[in-house]
Amino acid sequence: MTNIKAIASRNDLADAENSLVREYRALVDDLLAAPELAQLAGFRHHKLDRRQHVLNVSWYAFLLARRCHLDSAACARCGLLHDLFFYNFSEEDCGKSEHIRNHPQQALANARALTELSPREEDIILNHMWPMSVEHCRHCKETYLVACIDKLCCLLELSAAAWRCSKRRAARAWQNVRGRN
Repeated sequence: MTNIKAIASRNDLADAENSLVREYRALVDDLLAAPELAQLAGFRHHKLDRRQHVLNVSWYAFLLARRCHLDSAACARCGLLHDLFFYNFSEEDCGKSEHIRNHPQQALANARALTELSPREEDIILNHMWPMSVEHCRHCKETYLVACIDKLCCLLELSAAAWRCSKRRAARAWQNVRGRN
């Protein structure tokens, strides 16, 4: 992976000296090396590429699950797998509600083809759109955690994009002011 840092994180996820990073990487290195995950870089997601989004969700879900004494391995792995589908939904003929309802099943099918999943991991991937999609019943605590982290990462990513945009605008405005003097 070229970019191996979660947005707003102080940890470089390539830092082999950091014990927390080593623990995380031991859980997800097989997935990070998968070509399917690298392929996600070609799809837009919340003003970023989808690979960066799933890395963000994976890292922050791992940290919170670890802190809450939940299954941090399932959260880290499913953070990477929860949006494993290969289309830009804004360019497809499906509507937004149809995408919200259908992409978890596609991600689950793709994740099953990539790796073996526990029932808990399947539940996390299938239900990560909670509360916007409540078609499936069984939820474990980790499902709610990944679903909430997914929404928080969306806000973080959109905020980061807005910040970059406002910095560029401010720089252009400053150049215009300096050019007039």
